[in-house]
Amino acid sequence: MDRTSPKPSGYPQDWIRTLGKSIVKVHLKDFKRKQDGYEWVNLGDGDVDWEAVREAFREIGYSGSAITELKGGDESYLRDVSRRVDRLVLGRT
Repeated sequence: MDRTSPKPSGYPQDWIRTLGKSIVKVHLKDFKRKQDGYEWVNLGDGDVDWEAVREAFREIGYSGSAITELKGGDESYLRDVSRRVDRLVLGRT
C-alpha cells in the first residue's frame, strides 16, 4: 500500500478505472494529505489530480450525475462551488 495515499488506499482515478461501468453515481470530494492522515477540503483546494480524474471518467465512458457535499452557504458560495465543478470535473475554464 502507498503510505502517502488517502485511506483506504489508492487514488480516485485508479478507483474509477477499477470500478469502470459499475459506477452509477459520483460523489465529489477533495482532500489534503497531512502527516497523520488527511482532511476534507473544498473542491480544488486538495491533492486530487482532477485532470487524471477527468481522463479516467472519459476512459470508462461515464456520463451519469455527480453531486457535491455542501455545508450550506449563501449564493456566492454556491456559485463558487458550481464554478469549481465546471472547472475541475468538466474541464471548463
